[in-house]
Amino acid sequence: MNVVKDSAKTKEEALDLVLKKLNAREEEVSYSFKEVKGGLFKGVTFECSGFLKTDIVIELQEYLKGIITGMGLEVSFEVNTKDDVTTIKMYTSNNPIVIGHNGQNLEALTTIARQFIKNITSNGPKILLDVEDYKDRQVKRLERLAKNLARDVVRTKVDAEMDNMNSYERRIVHNVLTDFKGVKTESVGEEPNRHVVIKYDL
Repeated sequence: MNVVKDSAKTKEEALDLVLKKLNAREEEVSYSFKEVKGGLFKGVTFECSGFLKTDIVIELQEYLKGIITGMGLEVSFEVNTKDDVTTIKMYTSNNPIVIGHNGQNLEALTTIARQFIKNITSNGPKILLDVEDYKDRQVKRLERLAKNLARDVVRTKVDAEMDNMNSYERRIVHNVLTDFKGVKTESVGEEPNRHVVIKYDL
């Protein structure tokens, strides 16, 4: 990974120098600062270290490849970045094994991937892992379920509690029902038992 460093009297100046060296915009770079104390009359300068977020994604792919090939599987990757979220789609020789029961293996891999990035930098890219189109299908299924439950709530005026979900899944439900007339959504409970309640709303 190409790590670039430069120093200046202010953090902003040090960051600008690093961005110029990397020929990149601020949102494309993961960076950190270190305060460097000078001699008696020199005062303080700031050292900025930075590298391209795409470099982290390349390293992450190599890391994931090591895990999956260690399971005796072949894997290839497709990377897409949209709205500050980088989706890494994995195509393997046995997708069901990588996905696991109810997506548990995929969730575990996602946790490992995020920790890998966190170990390198505190402001790395937001990562979403998918196996082929499993997540896309999961999102559509969840959206359909939420809308069906919302219709039942409007018809019966009885609140509906959904199953426990992670924060990503809860956000999907909240978003799809934001403009749904007659209901409002609320997340309740403590992790890992946090879930969405679809409430009747006049």
